[in-house]
Amino acid sequence: MAYSNKTSFWLVIIFTALHALTCIACRSLGAEDTQALTLLTLAMVFILCTQTGFKIYFTLVALVMFNVLAYLIGNALPTLLTPFMGETMWVNAISTAITTFVLGSVLIVAMKLLRENSFFTNALSRQGTVNNKLFRQRWVVRLGDRIVPVQTEQIACFYSKDKCNYLMTADGESYIVDATMDKIAEELDPERFFRINRSCIPALSAIESAVVSSGRYRVVISPQPADVSTLVTRSREDEFLSWLETA
Repeated sequence: MAYSNKTSFWLVIIFTALHALTCIACRSLGAEDTQALTLLTLAMVFILCTQTGFKIYFTLVALVMFNVLAYLIGNALPTLLTPFMGETMWVNAISTAITTFVLGSVLIVAMKLLRENSFFTNALSRQGTVNNKLFRQRWVVRLGDRIVPVQTEQIACFYSKDKCNYLMTADGESYIVDATMDKIAEELDPERFFRINRSCIPALSAIESAVVSSGRYRVVISPQPADVSTLVTRSREDEFLSWLETA
C-alpha cells in the first residue's frame, strides 16, 4: 500500500506498537486494558486528523467511528486467532496491533481520498470562510516616523530574521511587522498563504516553483528575502503540495 504522508504512516506504526505493548503490560499485571487502548485509539485518530489539517467536525466523526470499529474488530479477532494460538495474552496483543494498523491505514487512505476530491476540498474551504473571522486585508507598518498601510494582496511573503518579523511586498520592499509569526499566520487566508516553516509564509502569487534539494522541497519566491530559509518543513510537505494543487 502506498502512503502519501510518511509522517502519518510512522505515527500509525508507533501507535500500533504502543497498543500491543499496553495490552501485554496490562494483562501481565492482571489489569484491565480496555480504557488504556481506547485512549490510545482516540489519541491516534486525533493526531492523524489534526496534523493533516482536517476540521474539528471531521475529527469528531472520525474519533467516534474509528473507536467503534476498533472495539468491534478488536473483540472479533481474538476469537479467530485463539484456535491457532490458544488463549494467551499474545492473541490479544497481536489482534490489537492488527486492528490499530488496519484502522490507521484506512484513515490515512480516507483522508488522502477526501483531499483529492475537489468537491470536498471546496466544501471545506467554503465552510472555513463562513465559520472563521474575516481574514486580514490590510497591514499597518511603520517606516521611520510614518505609518504605512499595506494591502494583503500586495504582500509576497512574511518572514522572520534577526529576531524580527517582516512583510515583503511584491516590489521587494520589506517592513517590520509588530506581530508574532503565529499571530500573522492566524490572520491570513489559508488559500492565499502557506507557512512553509517557522520563518517564512509565502503568498501563492509569489511562488515560482518548488525545487527538490537533498530530498527536501525548497520554495522559490519572487521576490526572495535574503538569508531566509525557504525549505518546507518535512511534516508539512504533503500538505504544501496539496495546497499548491487546490488553492
